[in-house]
Amino acid sequence: MTLTPEKRMYVAAHRGDSYNYYENTMTAFEKAYEAGCDMIETDVHLSFDGHLVLIHDDKVDRTTNGRGRVDEMTLNELKRLNAGDTSTLEEIPTLEQLLSFVSDKNITLNIEIKEYYSEKNEERTIKCIEDTIALVEKYGLGKRILINSFDAWVLEYVYKKYGKKYLLHGFYPYWEMNNVSINPDEYLYCACIFDNENKSLYDYLISKNIEPWVGASITQKSKLDICRKYGARLITTNNPADIIKKLKED
Repeated sequence: MTLTPEKRMYVAAHRGDSYNYYENTMTAFEKAYEAGCDMIETDVHLSFDGHLVLIHDDKVDRTTNGRGRVDEMTLNELKRLNAGDTSTLEEIPTLEQLLSFVSDKNITLNIEIKEYYSEKNEERTIKCIEDTIALVEKYGLGKRILINSFDAWVLEYVYKKYGKKYLLHGFYPYWEMNNVSINPDEYLYCACIFDNENKSLYDYLISKNIEPWVGASITQKSKLDICRKYGARLITTNNPADIIKKLKED
């Protein structure tokens, strides 16, 4: 299965339209879709009581009016927080809210698993992976999602259990990921390149039939053109409308 069959560069909204709206909120996701992006990227944590919530950090401090660790707060406690500001009330969404929103829309989801493996956290990490997959399947979206993580243990778990049923997104060079025990060449669909003006990194991934992607640090059209020339198939961006406009300026 391939998500990028056309000969163009695709656009993924990083935590939704996080430049113009509050990151990982339903407003940011809805506005990203309205901007015309091909994909929405988001981050999944488990609440204390085992619910899949969309927030980037381990703590709520940076993105809400609360303080504390996500894994020490119940869903009800997280829902009472404001992820916006005093004039714009936004709640922390659940993964199910986002899946429900995209279920009837022509858009892909890139789901970053933020529960990382350790001996102490193994049970929660597996639960986060399995509950995410179960919910995706509930909405019939198994062919419209990617699973992504900086923890290769997460990606390897999915690969060992499900083979290549789900598209896996990693990071390159591979030392950017933790807990690598299987060569990611074996299972990755795509990898986000960190040194995005290094052509040899693109060449390597392409030689392994892995799509090279680039991240949100690319905002200038000149750099965007370099990445596209080297073979980047997708850019993850905080400002999807801006990047879509720049990609059309030829």
